[in-house]
Amino acid sequence: MHQPYLPGMPMPPRPTENRDARTALATYPAMSTEDLCRHAKPLGRAAELLVDSALVRLGERVYPADEHERHDRLLLLPSGASLRLQVKTRHTQNDRGDYIFTLRQRSERGCTGRGPYEPQDFDILAMAVLTENVIRFSADWHLRQVILHSEIAELRRHPRRSLDAALARLGHTDAIPGGWDGDLDLAA
Repeated sequence: MHQPYLPGMPMPPRPTENRDARTALATYPAMSTEDLCRHAKPLGRAAELLVDSALVRLGERVYPADEHERHDRLLLLPSGASLRLQVKTRHTQNDRGDYIFTLRQRSERGCTGRGPYEPQDFDILAMAVLTENVIRFSADWHLRQVILHSEIAELRRHPRRSLDAALARLGHTDAIPGGWDGDLDLAA
């Protein structure tokens, strides 16, 4: 439904950067590296929304953190405890088809980031591969993490498994529906 403007008030023009974003993002993921960097903020938001969607579908309660926080989401556990989630996304594969995540804070001026995160900045990393619509959760602290191409099908088949492994690694086995069976295959 269209909201009419008041008589005599012209419709404001769409900002140039929004038109450019729409044109560039219409070709996603077949975008230049320059366009991926230029439009990192909306693509990062898309990854956060993918994580939100997955967590809600898994029965979890997740809330966005304030923009200035060093994490993106809060995951509320049934016990009342909360865990801080950092969402990172990758759009391209390396020559073997793997997705490499380097934990650097985003930069307002490009893709390079402001510097590495510290272990106290968040509890769980949510690695989102938008092109595959999959997420792997990890509570292991490494500044460089990889989702192997061979893992994609398993992550798609069992979207909860890596979340449960991360919860178990943090000692929250009581938050795992149906209990924890000890399988840490996707805990990396």
